[in-house]
Amino acid sequence: MRLRGVFDEAVRNLVSGTSHACAMAVTLICLMTLCMLADLASITTIQRRADSFVASGGSTYSITFTGHIDGAACDRLASLDGVIASGAVRSEAGKLTFAALPSTGVPTYEATPGATGVFANSATTARDATRPGSKSGVWLSQEAAKPLDARPGDQLTLRDDRTVDVAGVYDWPDDGRQSGYSYAAVMPVPASDDEPFDQCWVKAWPVPENIESLLRVTTEGDESVTQERPTVTQLNTSQGRTFDAIAAYRGRLTVWSPLVAGVVALLIGWIAVHLRRLELASALHCGVPKSAMVVGVLVETSVWTLIAIVTCVPVAAWMWLENTDTDAMVLTDTLLRVPVAVYVGVLIGAMARAGTIRERQLFRYFKNR
Repeated sequence: MRLRGVFDEAVRNLVSGTSHACAMAVTLICLMTLCMLADLASITTIQRRADSFVASGGSTYSITFTGHIDGAACDRLASLDGVIASGAVRSEAGKLTFAALPSTGVPTYEATPGATGVFANSATTARDATRPGSKSGVWLSQEAAKPLDARPGDQLTLRDDRTVDVAGVYDWPDDGRQSGYSYAAVMPVPASDDEPFDQCWVKAWPVPENIESLLRVTTEGDESVTQERPTVTQLNTSQGRTFDAIAAYRGRLTVWSPLVAGVVALLIGWIAVHLRRLELASALHCGVPKSAMVVGVLVETSVWTLIAIVTCVPVAAWMWLENTDTDAMVLTDTLLRVPVAVYVGVLIGAMARAGTIRERQLFRYFKNR
């Protein structure tokens, strides 16, 4: 039997419905969609936990050494892998008094340009805030900006008729993080300022293991001649000291989704051929070579399996739209293991069952039909 004849017979079986292609494809679509969405939901939960940990300040560390922090060295930490933003901060004796609220002064802090990224509410905003060419001006906390109805880009008048530009408004909720910045104004100053700073802050994800050593590099002066010692603290510990996203990802329950999908697909492939055992045994009885019969079964099985896989493409498209390019690539690599496992499992199951069909079992199949 020629190969073209095998393909022609496979096409006729698919068109006529003999191969149960529609039912089997729908079954595989349900299987893959369930496994992919379950794994995607599990990964998304881990992503949200990580985002919440970073947003709350759990991945932000600071070193306090009053009057002994090198602002330029602190800002340079932002060039390291995993560091979202870094900058130095110091307290300012004066307060900003706005013309709209002449009887109330807003506590002021001076910070290097990189520190504004630490106050930003997200990693994207943090990178935008520290990018060269970003708008300069004062950063106000939500509590300080609300009475003034201030928004980024506004120009506010001070009590002494001077004006200041509002570069941004940051959120500092009472969720366990260090207090002192919930009602404040942050004034950017050059990192090369000759006057030293009091603190160096670093927002990173994932947090480097040597975060304390990195922060200590920014200190200057001899500790032995000062009464104060540099102390490293975590901005917010309300969500734990650490969050190992990699361990959570590797230990998620749905990590076995490809294996489960592959095993179930193997059973589906076996059943799809088992339902046709009488037909296939009859083909062998009519003189169709065993190898031609197995190849025909694999061709038919491959067609309805690939149709099922293509039908699940909207899940992948939705995933790309809902995530950044980097996250989408990682998710694609993870979730594609499900259709690959399904394809391999179905073919193995179909081929295994087809290989066990014998011509001599024709009458037994006929009796048990």
